[in-house]
Amino acid sequence: EITVGHRVILHGCTIEDRCLIGMGAIVMDGAGLGSGLLLGAGALVPPGKVLEGGYVWLGSPVRRARALTGEEIEGLRYSAEHYVRLKDAHSGGVR
Repeated sequence: EITVGHRVILHGCTIEDRCLIGMGAIVMDGAGLGSGLLLGAGALVPPGKVLEGGYVWLGSPVRRARALTGEEIEGLRYSAEHYVRLKDAHSGGVR
């Protein structure tokens, strides 16, 4: 249950459920994204850094900006489900 934006680079990292990774973000070797977080567009997560879930993370290098709102937390789940529905609607039986 994650959403990965365009031009994201994920390299040797761990990502838990309900994460949204903004366009152009870079997550380096050994980094970890905890459950339920939003990583802003263009953010850089350095090697080995572990981000705590429940927060918005921004910048290069990344820093914790603020706690997610209840609406944003629900949006993380919706985003992943929405893209699965789009895939199902447009796949034409292709797997």
